[in-house]
Amino acid sequence: MLHLRYGRLGQMILLLLFGILLAACGSEAVPLTGTITDAYTQKPVASAVVEVGGAKAMTDAQGQFTIEQWQRTAQLSVTATDFEALQLDLSTQQWPEEMTADAAKLALTIRPNVIRGVVSDAWSAAPLSGVRIVASDVLSATTNAEGRYELVGVPAEFALQVALADYLPQNVAVKQQVTVDIALENMLLSGTVTDQYSGEPLAGVTVSAGDVVGQTDAAGAYALASVVDRTAVSFTIDGYATAVVDASKKTALDAVLRPDVLKGTIVNGADNSPIQHATIVATESLNKSAVARVRIDMTDGKFELKGVPETGFIQVLAPGYRKLVVPIEQGKIASELKLEPFTAKAVYITAAVASNPTLVEKFFNNIDASQQLNAIVIDLKSDLRDDLGLIYYDSQVPIVKELGTAQPRYDIVAILAEAKRRNIYTIARVHMFSHDNILAEAKPEWAAQDRVKGGIFYDYPTSTIKYAWLDPFNENVWDYNIALSVEAALYGFDEINFDYIRFPSLEFGADDGERLQLSKEVTDSQQRYDNIRAVLARAQPAINDAGAFLSVDVFGFTTEGPIDIIGQSIPIMGEVTDYICPMVYPSHYGPGYLGYNNPAEYPYEVIYRTMEMGMAQLEGKRARLRPWLQDFTLIWVPDDQIVEYGVTEVQAQIKAVDDVHTDAGWLLYSSDNTYTYAAVP
Repeated sequence: MLHLRYGRLGQMILLLLFGILLAACGSEAVPLTGTITDAYTQKPVASAVVEVGGAKAMTDAQGQFTIEQWQRTAQLSVTATDFEALQLDLSTQQWPEEMTADAAKLALTIRPNVIRGVVSDAWSAAPLSGVRIVASDVLSATTNAEGRYELVGVPAEFALQVALADYLPQNVAVKQQVTVDIALENMLLSGTVTDQYSGEPLAGVTVSAGDVVGQTDAAGAYALASVVDRTAVSFTIDGYATAVVDASKKTALDAVLRPDVLKGTIVNGADNSPIQHATIVATESLNKSAVARVRIDMTDGKFELKGVPETGFIQVLAPGYRKLVVPIEQGKIASELKLEPFTAKAVYITAAVASNPTLVEKFFNNIDASQQLNAIVIDLKSDLRDDLGLIYYDSQVPIVKELGTAQPRYDIVAILAEAKRRNIYTIARVHMFSHDNILAEAKPEWAAQDRVKGGIFYDYPTSTIKYAWLDPFNENVWDYNIALSVEAALYGFDEINFDYIRFPSLEFGADDGERLQLSKEVTDSQQRYDNIRAVLARAQPAINDAGAFLSVDVFGFTTEGPIDIIGQSIPIMGEVTDYICPMVYPSHYGPGYLGYNNPAEYPYEVIYRTMEMGMAQLEGKRARLRPWLQDFTLIWVPDDQIVEYGVTEVQAQIKAVDDVHTDAGWLLYSSDNTYTYAAVP
């Protein structure tokens, strides 16, 4: 074997010979240059390997390369990590016959074909291992312990399917991307539920997350699978306030539930006997209506109030007793709630009198000076013929403000504050279907209609007086007065008194029956009774919820039995009100009533007998009987029938009420608000 050793001169000779050989093979006179860029970002690709024939070059930081020796008929290839290889047949290029440096420049793009990313838990951000990643149903990978994945050879646009047990699968549309991080939503939700006060676990709690429902076990634990919607996870069990929690970014969710049921017994504080009829309400404050209410009509006085708020007040209203107000304090509300018996003994004042602070103070002073008086009835609406029905304080009821049926004539807040300071029981009188010309004329379509004269139906007791009648069937009238009453209760009135809660009696003219037209044709007496009951069934809960009792005024003759023409029935009304107040003025009964030639001369007997008859109708009912008593002399009768009413007559009526044991008190009425205070020392 012959070994040749060449010196430096020999090496140069060999290179010269090799160059001559290449030139002889057609190598171009100028080098091939170019730039390689990323097809997605248009940025230069460094370290790409460019090969032409047997010559190779690597791109620099600007993506540029130079091949010194090349042929225009050769194959060019470009390879780079994370990019799809490029093959280019140079013979397909348009070359000039004589190659120039500018002509030998190429601008090439290569496309990334690798995608990488991290898959993590959407709520905790922790990396997820073992996640299956599939691209275009062909390429696949599984995340490592750090949640990382890599797919090689992906196209420019494809769908990425991502799945892991207990997580919501995802389909991700990928277009010209090299990095896709994915957050998977865990479909598991678990935790424990305990009692807020005892800390004990709660079993049987229903846990709902969207359509997924489960229950806690004996240890108070739960676990829900396949939970997609967790924005409002609810925890519900009887006896506890429902909790709703946003668990959008949680896989573990513990809940603490607050007991919201109050159980107990309502008893008479005087003798500890159970109270049969009562309403128990829970309010968040004393100037807001109830958020929970229960009415009891049980002889044992037991109750269960659900939905009690965390803070606020328990208010107990039972006819014949003072309202009890108890702050809501966990563990401090006695299971036996004791009520103080109370009988209201009141005088009445008009709205006009209430608008005079000096006069109001005089009435309060007279009540304070009396050993018997403890209450006052105040008109919310005017009973003056010039502005019948005008609300005399600045009501904020929306419909009142819309219609402009109120004016700030008296300061309701100041009056009630002073009454509370003096411990005076306050009753707000509200005219319902009559004596409210203001409302009838503001909303004539709510009024009874006159089919003869047209327009609103009026009673005309005299040539200078007219009383508009609202339609008792019109529920807008109901709601107007109920809203006003609720507002008054929230201001602090202890009781709301409905007057004219009846149909027209048609006693003022022979043609009244022909003129009166209501929105419904009355086909039988029961229809009127049912309508009045419906009004009260709507009003009483709303007024009780606002912390006040509801009383109704009825004709004196209702103590004998229902009066079908006006729709007043003591037994029916007694189911849906707290007090019934018959206007049993002895002077209003005609000759022969109860066998007396002039009943006005027998105030004790008339009141005693009417109270007996009225109480018999209320046996077993909720309402108590509290009469309006006469403290005026009726002069609209023949002269020989006029009986002057003074101390003796007023005291006789009061004694009759006491003797018959109505246990609800009485209300003195005088249209001009002058009272015989000597009768109630």
